[in-house]
Amino acid sequence: MPLALLHRRDSWWDVEGSAARRHRRRRRLITMTAFVASLAAVTGATYAWAIQLGFTSFALHLPVG
Repeated sequence: MPLALLHRRDSWWDVEGSAARRHRRRRRLITMTAFVASLAAVTGATYAWAIQLGFTSFALHLPVG
């Protein structure tokens, strides 16, 4: 989600009611949680792949094998 969209004001915010606002907040929370979880999964997979190929030991100057 681009940062420009995070603080955008909805013109119908006051008219829609509390249920619509609650639904929007919950949907935003779920979306952000899913994004963070996917980012953590990609980072973990990349790190595991780097270990498997030996890039991590080369970058950290660890003895191999």
